Amino acid sequence: MNPKLIIPFESDEEFTDFCVAPYAYIKQNNNGDFYVEGDYSDEYKQCIEQGKRFVIKDEDSVVFERKQVSKHVPVKSLLPDVSIPDRTCNVQLEVQNLEPYFDD
Repeated sequence: MNPKLIIPFESDEEFTDFCVAPYAYIKQNNNGDFYVEGDYSDEYKQCIEQGKRFVIKDEDSVVFERKQVSKHVPVKSLLPDVSIPDRTCNVQLEVQNLEPYFDD
């Protein structure tokens, strides 16, 4: 594999910070119900589109084992009539293109 296509991370936390967008947003479905949704960071999405792979330099990486990241982020509203005071929520996202740190 081309080394330029591999991005190393020192820890699960560093990779999680890279993957998760800095905010979750309040949204409204077709029934008028409100819900909160997180997203991937623009950088993570761009790397996936470019076919880049990720290595977490931790042989006990929970993220590598579960193929998921989880992080509490602030919630914002893009809806004109909805405001929320200082709220956070947990965002859990599946991740892809992970390579093992050590070959078995």
